[in-house]
Amino acid sequence: MITEEEMTPIQPAQRINEIDIIRGFALFGILMVNMSFFKYPVFFERFPSLAEPGLQQAAAWLIQLLFTGKFYAIFSFLFGLGFYIFMERTEAKGLQVVPLYRRRLLVLLAIGFVHLFFVWSGDILFTYAIAGFILMKFRNKPIVSIRKWIAGFFIASLLLHFTFGLVNGLGELFMAEKYALIIGELSQTAFILYSKGSFSQLLLFRLVNEIPSIFVSFIVTIPAVITFFLCGLYAGRIGVFKNIEKNLPFIKKVRNVGFPVGIILLIVYFLIDKEILALGILFKSAFLSSLNYAASMFIFTFYVSSIILLLRRDACKKVLNPLAATGRMALTNYIGQSVICTLLFYGFGLGLYGKVSITEGISITVAIYLFQVIISNLWFTKFRYGPLEWFWRMLTYKRKEQFLK
Repeated sequence: MITEEEMTPIQPAQRINEIDIIRGFALFGILMVNMSFFKYPVFFERFPSLAEPGLQQAAAWLIQLLFTGKFYAIFSFLFGLGFYIFMERTEAKGLQVVPLYRRRLLVLLAIGFVHLFFVWSGDILFTYAIAGFILMKFRNKPIVSIRKWIAGFFIASLLLHFTFGLVNGLGELFMAEKYALIIGELSQTAFILYSKGSFSQLLLFRLVNEIPSIFVSFIVTIPAVITFFLCGLYAGRIGVFKNIEKNLPFIKKVRNVGFPVGIILLIVYFLIDKEILALGILFKSAFLSSLNYAASMFIFTFYVSSIILLLRRDACKKVLNPLAATGRMALTNYIGQSVICTLLFYGFGLGLYGKVSITEGISITVAIYLFQVIISNLWFTKFRYGPLEWFWRMLTYKRKEQFLK
């Protein structure tokens, strides 16, 4: 018979501090990228080459090269790693992984659904929940098999990014005027509604114009996310975070490979975008999309391995430790970022939509993140879990969790 103690989820004392710090770090990069979409029309992604020359363009390139795609990759990696930890600890208690984790995913799906439809269409939780059901199929795969699946999903994702980029290129090439007109009209409508519209008007616009494109993009995003999930599962299976000191040679190797390969891919990306390497309208978008995805795979591993290595130094550990609290309540902070930004930028809030420059957006990002770091650390002086984490745990385990310390 399963006792109440056996059903207890992971307690704060059981957490791996390095993982929480990396997750807290990822939240900063995710907000940095998402800020561009919170303050501009969703149909007009401001590419660096289109930004105002000078400081604004330099800031745009900074976000594109160092942040875009790289931090959601870290978040996805940690999701896969979290699945392994959940699976291992659940099995150690003699419980069945699948029913518990399926319920966990269903709760996440519901949270993602609310976030996607009622708060912001850039939600990633809904996608994670769907991809999570696929991830469960790999729970008993051998390590060698997982490596092969990572390579397979990575190649498939590259091809999908290239294909969708090629479709965009074809649209620009053969339907240039109509394509520009459609994008222009949608951007203008989005600008008016997001800067001046009511909540109900925004909700209707989101349902009609944004949600369908999000669902279509699952063809590309889900295989890409699963690739990073499997990287996390692989790291868990080989025990990287069980004994970090023992795995330092492997971690250093990952860093030493990830950095140069990632940088080379980003340099090629820059040269193509600036048309120093001319590919023409047809292939430019395809190569940019696939190159950024490929670079994300290597840059995210560089970021993760570098943080682990920095945490071996006492001075760095002292600086980075406050991020652990932010990572411990990552779900709450992720949703919180959306709520804060919608209230700042949308018409039913302060109405700053379209009025904030790229550099000002970076400043707002830093301010929001520092606020969350402070609040998170204060929160855990009184509480055991973040509010949404507590809610998520209760529904997963079907029992009331102690909230206060």
